[in-house]
Amino acid sequence: QSVPLGPGSPGIFTIPSGGTGQGAIQIANTVIFAAPSGSIQGAQAQPANSGDFLTIYCTGLGAVTNPPATGAPAPSYPPSTTTATPQVTIGGVQAEVTFYGLVPGFVGLYQVNAQVPAGLPAGDAVPLVLTIGGQSSNTVTVAISGP
Repeated sequence: QSVPLGPGSPGIFTIPSGGTGQGAIQIANTVIFAAPSGSIQGAQAQPANSGDFLTIYCTGLGAVTNPPATGAPAPSYPPSTTTATPQVTIGGVQAEVTFYGLVPGFVGLYQVNAQVPAGLPAGDAVPLVLTIGGQSSNTVTVAISGP
């Protein structure tokens, strides 16, 4: 069986799994998902505000600096950051990306941290896309409280 390989093939995890709908995206440094309140059973959820930082959980972002051994969890210091810088758009507006790399303590799980841009309209299903190395992820949704 032949399997084509490339430098990256980004994919954002979703809740529930399946690749569409609500992204596995938390308000950074919390356990709160950026989703409509009460929408994720057993988890806290609320819309993100302009200026909040989001943690986007994903896969397929390619090579990293300080790579862990095969099958080993990613180190926390120094962190394993991707060699290419991703771009994130929320509601079609470019977001500032502040971190991109492997999640410390996990095997093969990436995170991208991005700041919610000002002026986005409120919505329970605002589209979010991640692009790295010319490859775009699946489109997922995130809840935004508005300007």
